[in-house]
Amino acid sequence: MQTVNVRSLVFIALFAALFIVLSIQHLRITFTPVPITFQTLGVILAGVFLRPKQAVASILLVYGLVAIGLPLLGGKGGLPTFVGYTGGFIFAFPFCALFISLAMKRILRSERLTNHKWLTAIVLFIVFELFSSFLAYVPGVPWLMHVLNWSWSQGIKEGVLPFLLGDAIKSAVGVLITLSLLGYIKQLRASTKNAPSSQASAIRL
Repeated sequence: MQTVNVRSLVFIALFAALFIVLSIQHLRITFTPVPITFQTLGVILAGVFLRPKQAVASILLVYGLVAIGLPLLGGKGGLPTFVGYTGGFIFAFPFCALFISLAMKRILRSERLTNHKWLTAIVLFIVFELFSSFLAYVPGVPWLMHVLNWSWSQGIKEGVLPFLLGDAIKSAVGVLITLSLLGYIKQLRASTKNAPSSQASAIRL
């Protein structure tokens, strides 16, 4: 029998809901069809607060709801959403959450980092930029170019450059939230670890 921590299920659902809310908020700009959204902030927060498998599960839960037709990704739903021009970014987000969570695990274990807030802030910002932004662009931009028949120069000009400042701001917000709640994050990640029922509230499957 596998033991599933009830708190883990609750927080997976909560961060799935947060990802949905941040996906709905988007801004259209005239010179690119790709909207500015807060999805990457949702990915960052899932990776920070949740353990790796749980962070991925929170994103995949949203994708499951989108797949059955609910308009939860920027007001869009259904299977065609996953093969549209933003499909590459959608594909990347679970991996982004996974790698941020893995990096967060290492950061929390490092006393040198957690005892020096400025050093922690720098490392977090690099992690967030690398895994919530750059990693998303790796499949996102080539797929965008494929669907819209763009050249490489157009892909960079319209699919990357307009979003770099916003990515940096979202990473900075993620750093501020993480640093201000670092003690709580440690407790939450520990409390949502799978454990026998004698050690944590759990249900048996």
